[in-house]
Amino acid sequence: MGSTPTTAQQLLADAWDRWARRCGVLTADEWATPTRCDGWDVQALIAHACPDEAVFDQLEAAVVAGPAKVTEPAHLLRLFNAPGGVAHTTAVDLADRAIEEARDLSQSRAADRFARAAHRLRTKPLPPDTVVAYPVAETTTMAVVVDVALMEATVHLLDLAAAVGGVAPSDGALAASRNLLIAVADPALAVEALAGRVPASAVLPVIR
Repeated sequence: MGSTPTTAQQLLADAWDRWARRCGVLTADEWATPTRCDGWDVQALIAHACPDEAVFDQLEAAVVAGPAKVTEPAHLLRLFNAPGGVAHTTAVDLADRAIEEARDLSQSRAADRFARAAHRLRTKPLPPDTVVAYPVAETTTMAVVVDVALMEATVHLLDLAAAVGGVAPSDGALAASRNLLIAVADPALAVEALAGRVPASAVLPVIR
């Protein structure tokens, strides 16, 4: 399970604010620093993580009637990361797109986009139970979308911190992301790995 929908949106807005503040003071050298994400420097990492306000309009336009087929964020991540899933089949295209988009992105523009997205989320929260059409899942809820977005923002913020420092996720974002990621793993294998009965490689990584 992820965090509660209201808390998840607050945590995501806070995470985007942290991105905004760090982007606003990045030096030229830091902007070009390699990251632990293969093929990405800081600029490409930020281009990948940087939200576009158009996403909010796209989600609102994707609202559909009826119950959602995917109601848990861990279920959505399992679908994406299954053998042959989109996390694997689109990985190269995703990496290349980030590098391409990074060419038109500056530190100040990235900071502005993160700040605007955080403000939008705070002033016009996404209705958590609303059902939307979504890739691979067919349909899911806004709550699931937000939980996954929070995890991604948190993991990549750790990537940024590892590259240039000066930023860290909130305790709440870390806890929510940890809870989501551990829920993706097979329960028995996760318990055995955490208890030292099997090697961590039997379980990890749970996402690409």
